[in-house]
Amino acid sequence: MNIARVLMLPALLLGAAAHAGDFDIQLDARIAVSDSRTSFLDGGLGKLRYGEGGDGLKVGRIRMAYRTGIGEIAHLTIDASAWSVADTNPVDLTEAFVELRPVPSSAWRSRIKLGAFYAPISLEHRASGWTNPYTLSSSALNTWVGEELRTIGAQYELDWLGSRDGGAFDLGLTVAAYGWNDPAGVVIALRGFALHDRQTPLFGRLRTHVEGGPESRVIFEEIDDRPGYYLGVKARHAGGTELRFLHYDNRADPAAFDASIQDYAWETLFNSIGLRHESPSGWTLIGQWLDGVTYVGPGRHDAWDFDSAFLLVARQVGRHRLAARVEQFAMNHTRTTVFPSLSRDRGTAWTLGWSFEPRERLELSAEILQVRSDVAWRAQLGEPSDATEDSLQLGVRYSFPFSGR
Repeated sequence: MNIARVLMLPALLLGAAAHAGDFDIQLDARIAVSDSRTSFLDGGLGKLRYGEGGDGLKVGRIRMAYRTGIGEIAHLTIDASAWSVADTNPVDLTEAFVELRPVPSSAWRSRIKLGAFYAPISLEHRASGWTNPYTLSSSALNTWVGEELRTIGAQYELDWLGSRDGGAFDLGLTVAAYGWNDPAGVVIALRGFALHDRQTPLFGRLRTHVEGGPESRVIFEEIDDRPGYYLGVKARHAGGTELRFLHYDNRADPAAFDASIQDYAWETLFNSIGLRHESPSGWTLIGQWLDGVTYVGPGRHDAWDFDSAFLLVARQVGRHRLAARVEQFAMNHTRTTVFPSLSRDRGTAWTLGWSFEPRERLELSAEILQVRSDVAWRAQLGEPSDATEDSLQLGVRYSFPFSGR
């Protein structure tokens, strides 16, 4: 079944509710300076979005969003973005879903999402449009989430708001069933991790370097007609601390092959644990870890392990926000029919970020990032496997909200 059919419900509801709602157009411009290797987006094996020869003024993102209420409990969200003129589609969707939010009559609250949206993995991406408010580039862990993962199906959340009854904790359970994510794992296995802010659009491709050279990979496709699932739990303390755990399994059949995209279904499963603490004095602490494995081919004849973790500290001072993040990541080809395997990626990175809102809807930002990595596939390009890549980005973001109410 084509992914477009899954999004028919939000599209129909949009047509029915087009007379009312909130529109938001967001323009994100950058000045980038980097001594990185050639970016993976340009066919190289650099870790950053803007690589060698990519200095100068850039369009970070042009985002168009629409939100509206439908009846008493339904809410529609549609997010579309333009990232690059070289993309398959100049403008493409990143999310499109309907959320049902029944009004709670007790400490229990439930929500249902239908459509295409992000699983509750990232503790960084808290702003609208799955935007990271702390740094311009996301952690390697959550960069991968934006590249290869999307829930295209249904999600149910059940929360117990203990704080409403005078308790110290709110607890939550999340369960989802989804499809159209069978190729997830191919990029992390063959290219490794990267650090940037670009999200793969639903109908587009991820231009990247994988085994054999540069390719445009289809990420959101149903190959084996087997739904995947994830199950998550969370706990939030009244003092501002939140803990999350999520188990993800796309239940793909690694022997299934789709000739139309020239790819197998990649069986990918992982666990993610994250903690966020926010203090009344403006401090934020985020720690997150993800560990997984992906298989491909009949009998799971090839397997890759991957893991990543980061720690971020941020401080809000008036209209200024300062942030610092350190992280590590690794991928290793643990079982293969080809010997020796060149699929290996290990690295560390640190990032310093600053943002300032001189007035409503306008944000200025700066970021310094350094990533050190050892990627075995670089030998294929005649390069040393290890590299240190530095980048500086200066950004300006402005939002134009419109209300049709």
